[in-house]
Amino acid sequence: MRSIEVALAGVANGELLAEIMAAVGDESVGFHEIADLVTRDSVLATEVMRVANSRYYGLAGIVQSLQFACSVVGVLGLRSITLSELGRRGGHCPNELNLMSQAIATKAGVRAEAEGFDAQVAIAAGLVVNLGLVLIAQQDPVGFVELGQLPPLQREAFEREHYGETSAEITMRALQHWCFPDAFIASVGQQGDDRLGSILREVIEEVQAHADWDVVSS
Repeated sequence: MRSIEVALAGVANGELLAEIMAAVGDESVGFHEIADLVTRDSVLATEVMRVANSRYYGLAGIVQSLQFACSVVGVLGLRSITLSELGRRGGHCPNELNLMSQAIATKAGVRAEAEGFDAQVAIAAGLVVNLGLVLIAQQDPVGFVELGQLPPLQREAFEREHYGETSAEITMRALQHWCFPDAFIASVGQQGDDRLGSILREVIEEVQAHADWDVVSS
């Protein structure tokens, strides 16, 4: 059995990204200070600008400053983008997973807005919902391929046998490690009947049904 690491130690600029995660979680730190930190990592800064200008928020071409971008995506969005970037730097991340996460985030934001729920929170959730699978793919690429070859109903048993927990539970453990809110963690990991959980569950089913790629899903 192989335990999947969620601390993401040793990745490129990992200490800086961890510092950014801590700053975003500190209510006394403003977006100006956060932007100063983010600008020290060009890849992360580019990703924050990309998300802020994407169709997630309907501001394409309008967001031109990093501080404004940070405020647009919000606290949870910044934490999710930074954690996703930490995850990507832990090793090769299958492009299909990145595409699926982006699609889920986009649709979750649209669905949330239509239902009167906080779109920023839904987008942030969509960006990290596949984190457990990303970590499995990076730390056990052979196992990830084997997992993808199984029928969906057999995948959870495979994950428990090989990792001692499911990919959804790995996601929850990672979010707990990085101090995300408890309610957010439960919604992302369990996708239950609460509003955010329901939005994620429905969107994931929709994305999988129309995906042009074959990718493991929790």
